[in-house]
Amino acid sequence: MLRGKGFIISGIKKGTPADRAGIETGDRLLKINGLPFFDLLDYYYLCTERKLTLSIYNKKGIRREYHILKEYDDDLGLEFFSPTIGPIRRCRNRCVFCFIDQQPPTLRPSLFEKDDDYRLSFFHGNYITLTNMGKLDLKRIIRRGLSPLYISIHSTDPAIRRRMMRNRFAGQILEQLSHLASAGIVMHGQIVLCPGFNDGVHLQKTINDLLHLYPALRTVALVPVGLTRYRQNLPALKSITPGDAVAIVKRFSELQAEFERNLGTPFVYLADEFYLLSGFPIPSDAHYGKYEQVENGVGLGRLFLNELEQWKQAPLESVPGDIEISLVTGQSGSPFIKLFLIELEKIKGIKAKLHVLANEFWGGNVTVTGLLTGSDLLSGLAQQKLGQVVFIPAVMLKKGTGLFLDNISLKELASKLKVKIVPVNNLAEIRSYLINRSTGHKHA
Repeated sequence: MLRGKGFIISGIKKGTPADRAGIETGDRLLKINGLPFFDLLDYYYLCTERKLTLSIYNKKGIRREYHILKEYDDDLGLEFFSPTIGPIRRCRNRCVFCFIDQQPPTLRPSLFEKDDDYRLSFFHGNYITLTNMGKLDLKRIIRRGLSPLYISIHSTDPAIRRRMMRNRFAGQILEQLSHLASAGIVMHGQIVLCPGFNDGVHLQKTINDLLHLYPALRTVALVPVGLTRYRQNLPALKSITPGDAVAIVKRFSELQAEFERNLGTPFVYLADEFYLLSGFPIPSDAHYGKYEQVENGVGLGRLFLNELEQWKQAPLESVPGDIEISLVTGQSGSPFIKLFLIELEKIKGIKAKLHVLANEFWGGNVTVTGLLTGSDLLSGLAQQKLGQVVFIPAVMLKKGTGLFLDNISLKELASKLKVKIVPVNNLAEIRSYLINRSTGHKHA
């Protein structure tokens, strides 16, 4: 907000009430129905009315009133520079496992921004720690019914959580969760498992404490700590070993079965990496329910296997003309993509090759496909026969852009490798490309 002159409108969605009213990018929204607003929550709350009067300063500083009639559920259509409209709440922690602190300084500035904002948790599913919140914040969450929220827990032991997050205010988590649960706020939790900090008996105590919060605390994800080679001057941490993963999968398979009997849900879900490290199979589709922890890497493998089953039920027998293609994946994704490669090899006219690349940029402990960088692809594919097109997972790129994490662009990479590179979100988009490539139809 600028000296009481309102929030700058960064965009207008076409066809929306704001667009039809003639509001323009660069205008400043001051009041809604005569009331000031301070952030995204206020904005959406005030915009639920069917009749709206918007007080706006145009780019010349002239104040105008716009009278808008819309349906209750209609999006007004205004966009703002900040996802919260007002200032974003930043993280006050210095977590021993923080991935942002393990990045090289050459990355783009936006990758170093640490948000810890309950509004982003509600609207976008971002995980928050509750360490920058007071009683008034909790009251506002409860009053507005902001549910579900996504909360980083890690441990319910006050001393352990303070030690892990290096924040003296981090020890109140169980009281905060209990307060939100008693008010009916639905939550999803995560635990980043760090050997030597919150594992073993400490982990068991945390799970036992959290069980008392069910069903308000709907799910808990257990995620292995991710370590890069950029940990200079950071606390020493150990990676999860295959032996650790075996013990964890065995123990939690027993607990999940017990929770299923008593609660009707596994309650605690393991990130796919535990299964891949241990060699145990990925659980069934039914195990994951509504896939509420998929952003934590919980169930991504099963979702891919579901897609593969759909592919098998309607396989391609041939494609127009002959084509050589390449598939790219990280080490953690390779067991799944190898299964897809088998199906591709059955199709007449296709010659396919899989390239499993190491995350050299981050170091040997990171194996996630979505964290492969442009430089990883360049070094890993430069001397390879790639065919006419290379398919890469779209998660490697910043959403809405063609940039990899290390700021190499998709266009630059394609130019250096001298090949067409197609980012895809799923197997259906690969199917669409293969079918339509020689028909002149637009690809998915």
